[in-house]
Amino acid sequence: MIGEMIFTVARGDIVIFPTLSSYEIISSVQTPISGIVISISNVQISGMPKGYLTSPDQCPVIPTDKDYSSTSRYFSEIYSEYQHPTYGSNEMIESLTRTILIVTIRKLYLVKPKISPSITHEVKKYIEEYYYQDLTLSDLAAIVYVSPYHLAHIYKEEMGTPPIQYLIQCRIDEAKRLLKYTNLTIREIALKVGYPNGIYFNLLFKKLTGIPPGKFRKIFSE
Repeated sequence: MIGEMIFTVARGDIVIFPTLSSYEIISSVQTPISGIVISISNVQISGMPKGYLTSPDQCPVIPTDKDYSSTSRYFSEIYSEYQHPTYGSNEMIESLTRTILIVTIRKLYLVKPKISPSITHEVKKYIEEYYYQDLTLSDLAAIVYVSPYHLAHIYKEEMGTPPIQYLIQCRIDEAKRLLKYTNLTIREIALKVGYPNGIYFNLLFKKLTGIPPGKFRKIFSE
């Protein structure tokens, strides 16, 4: 957790914590996290504020992939030099840290992490399947382990509409289908699409379609 945003990490991932940010590492009981935390000062990357490796809209989780063995060795050697300092330890730590920075920067700017589309499509699929349930933005964000703010931002960026707006659209589309092809009452339809309050459903339906549900049924069922 970095600030209000939640990220999932896997074996071999490098996580970049922005300068002066608050963070918390939450480990699974079944698969506890072990790792090494390095604090680096006086970092300046071209085009970035001093002390920053990434911009705020970049994912801070960097997979090492095929470089896992070598990167893991760099971290282990840094830790060993720190735990058992000897002649040249500071120089070794500095050199290895530079190497890790170079590997990380290469991955940051030469390979774009593909996480947002999977998150947005997973939420979209969930909405389409469970639109009738009482869902909030927080509920949807919890499904993909991100903050509500982060989900709202990337979902609208990817899909062109906020997730809750898409939820409402799915409900209204299903209500239209039920009005056309079933004999269910309007109140029954409202309940089926996730609105226990029939009056609110009527108002929302009219707002989105321009006509109340009763008139919609009369026009399209004839």
